[in-house]
Amino acid sequence: MRTLITGAGGFAGQHLVRNLLAQGDTLFGGTFQGALPDGELLSAEEAARVCWIPLDVTSDGSLAATLERARPDRVFHLAAQSSVGASFADPLATWDANATGTARLLYAVARFSPPGVRVLVVSSAEVYGAVPEAQQPIPEQRALCPINPYAASKAAAEMVALQVAATTDVEVVIARSFTHTGPGQDARFALAGFAQQLASMHEGIMEPVLRVGNLSVRRDYLDVRDAVRAYQRLLDVGDNGTVYNVCSGEAHDLGDLVQTLV
Repeated sequence: MRTLITGAGGFAGQHLVRNLLAQGDTLFGGTFQGALPDGELLSAEEAARVCWIPLDVTSDGSLAATLERARPDRVFHLAAQSSVGASFADPLATWDANATGTARLLYAVARFSPPGVRVLVVSSAEVYGAVPEAQQPIPEQRALCPINPYAASKAAAEMVALQVAATTDVEVVIARSFTHTGPGQDARFALAGFAQQLASMHEGIMEPVLRVGNLSVRRDYLDVRDAVRAYQRLLDVGDNGTVYNVCSGEAHDLGDLVQTLV
């Protein structure tokens, strides 16, 4: 199976690479640099088994060259600007990467790949907006109400994915992923940042004062390794043109999770 992963050098991307290598896939990893960033999750042996390709989803030429080289049977589309905070700082760049970038990728697959190619588009539960806990767990049929630029860009990416699934020979499945964490996550994200601080305290290189934000937040948290297994399963058996929540269905208090880490 020839498999292309966009955003293969990212947090979830590297965990997905590891799983697909274990299955024996011929892997093409799209990263902006065309290589795996140094000091990341994959071992040197694992990284050497991936064909790394420079990929810019905002460039039609880059996408055409990537698809010509990889000739994928399936595509996992993980490339994105993934920070809500960064989306406020530069909403247009976030839109270019997440919304227009997804459109460019899907139209390129429709143009350059044979019929029947399957694409998994990874979206986000942020598209639902603020949902009262009394109305949770959240079903896929709930109306979208994005309240930040990141969420809006992901909602737009979903719309173009559904349109491509309905009007071309490309089969598209959407994974609406809830918060996930685990080994290798950037410390800009809450649980990873707390874990890094606690590890530094344990090593004696940081004073024993944990710096946190609002700990009253309740979120559905997943282990990233479970999330990427869900992505694999959805691309294998998910229905074309269908959205699936990737979640546990259970909210956790961020303060309780911090106590567990402590």
